[in-house]
Amino acid sequence: MVDATSTTTKPSKTNGQAKSPRVISDPKEVAQLVMMRIDQVNSKKDELTIAVKSLADTAKQLVSVYAKQQAQIAKLAKKVAELEKSNGK
Repeated sequence: MVDATSTTTKPSKTNGQAKSPRVISDPKEVAQLVMMRIDQVNSKKDELTIAVKSLADTAKQLVSVYAKQQAQIAKLAKKVAELEKSNGK
């Protein structure tokens, strides 16, 4: 729960110097600040969702390529075994 009468903002740095926190006493300002923070969090969540989906797509592609390579290796190993068998006769 937010106490609208004595809420302060975190100090932020501008040009290497910290600003002193200001006291917010107006409930409208508190609501506006909370809504801004919620928007920031939602924006970061959206960015994270996009990044995770991209990572999942990349992982799927890697697994697919790996499976194809393994199948090709198995084919080549089979051919080598057949050639060794036919040369051994």
